[in-house]
Amino acid sequence: MQDSTCANVISFKGRATVDRAKPRNDLFVIELTIRDVDVARVLIDTRSSADINFKDTLEKIGIDQSEIVKYPSPLLGLLRETTMAYGTINLAVKAGTVTRVTEFLVVDRPASYNIIMGTPWLNTMRAIPSTYHLCLKFPTPNGVEEIWGNPRVSHVCYAAEQKRKRPDLKTTPRKAEKKNSNKDSRSQDSAELFWQSRNITALEEKREPTCEPVVTVCLDEAFPERCVEIGANLREPLKT
Repeated sequence: MQDSTCANVISFKGRATVDRAKPRNDLFVIELTIRDVDVARVLIDTRSSADINFKDTLEKIGIDQSEIVKYPSPLLGLLRETTMAYGTINLAVKAGTVTRVTEFLVVDRPASYNIIMGTPWLNTMRAIPSTYHLCLKFPTPNGVEEIWGNPRVSHVCYAAEQKRKRPDLKTTPRKAEKKNSNKDSRSQDSAELFWQSRNITALEEKREPTCEPVVTVCLDEAFPERCVEIGANLREPLKT
């Protein structure tokens, strides 16, 4: 007879990463279900002592603001600065087959993530996150379940956060028009919280550099292994 305790042993031994060919120091971003709405861009942050929901996210999900218990309080360390929490709200959070009612601090400010899940939720779930594997594991009555992170969403979140912190960055009219179009589309339906997952491939392809022919140039004939690649179409003065 198998020991039920052994069946719930959480281990990452022998598990592959999401993309071993492209190792990066990605933040851990997953998808969870809040009030029967699938929400992307959920940051797993083991440094956060609170579970944080944003007022804008609640509006997109379709949650009435009257459910928020208004209790202004300072929140330290959020996005490297002090922020005032708008209040608190209890919401059912579903991860895999497990649902837990979670108390969130509500913050009214822009962010690159829809929700931040900190140590309170992780401890309630008895969940173990691995940032190396981009995988979250937690025990259930039917064994250990897992949720994988999405590195592409993480890259987009990081880029959006950097742009938000640097408002001086210029945006071309085409990009600004596309940004406004996406914003209008998301406001039509709370389910559009998944827009970034559906469009993520296009955003990644847009950042890929264009391919052009290159030639190999030796920097030092005494050390033939010291070579660089330069564009074959460069003019002669630039090549030399």
